[in-house]
Amino acid sequence: MKNILKKIFRIISLNKEYSRMINETLSKKLLRDNNIRDIRPSLIYSLDDAESSDYLFSIISDAIKIAYKLELKCGKKNLSDSKFLNEFPGEHYKILSSIVKATNAKEVVEIGTYTGLGTLSIKEGINPPGKITTYDLIGWDKLGFESHFTKDDFKDGSIKQILGDLSENIFFEENLETLNRSDIIFMDASKDDNFEYKMLKQFLKLKPKIGKLLILDDIKFINMIDLWRSIKSPKFDISSFGHWSGTGIVDLSEGLKI
Repeated sequence: MKNILKKIFRIISLNKEYSRMINETLSKKLLRDNNIRDIRPSLIYSLDDAESSDYLFSIISDAIKIAYKLELKCGKKNLSDSKFLNEFPGEHYKILSSIVKATNAKEVVEIGTYTGLGTLSIKEGINPPGKITTYDLIGWDKLGFESHFTKDDFKDGSIKQILGDLSENIFFEENLETLNRSDIIFMDASKDDNFEYKMLKQFLKLKPKIGKLLILDDIKFINMIDLWRSIKSPKFDISSFGHWSGTGIVDLSEGLKI
């Protein structure tokens, strides 16, 4: 039964059109106020027994204060997702930029570039000569829709996009030095109930590094809950100050434990 339900939820989550239609229909019956821009299947579950850390509490509290007053100016204002850039709480752009600033991160790895708005938000928080390496399967200029990037964003070397699948062993090993060197890894990829699990196994190969953070997007998605709960390293759910779909932050100072 559990596997059947997981498959149903996975089908629903992967098919956005049906997911929106089903949930919008249910909301009209269940909610008094159904004027909500996005509704997804959700579960109520208790918080994990995993420990947090003094470092996480310190960084999170500092980042929240920064995010509250922050006004991001990146991206193209004519694109549809730009209206979410400075929504806080509710979206993750301001908290991402603020975590980077609060940690004084020098190198950030992003897994899943998409429109590039997250990348540019991170760039606003990083001090020169900081660097961002963003990984994806399709180049930013080959998406089939307009990206927030322009060619000028790559001229000074602060942003570099690398194409390939980090869940594959050979490609991961080829990029291990970059991943080990990074201060923050932000994973916002497919959420297909497969890729992220493979990535956790790959992250086990990373060397411990004091202050290193892993930030996960969409941890409230049904097919991400088991993955989030499987992490035993010090962690914190900061969804109330991040993405409405869930933002989790993990302390990798002693490596990843699952």
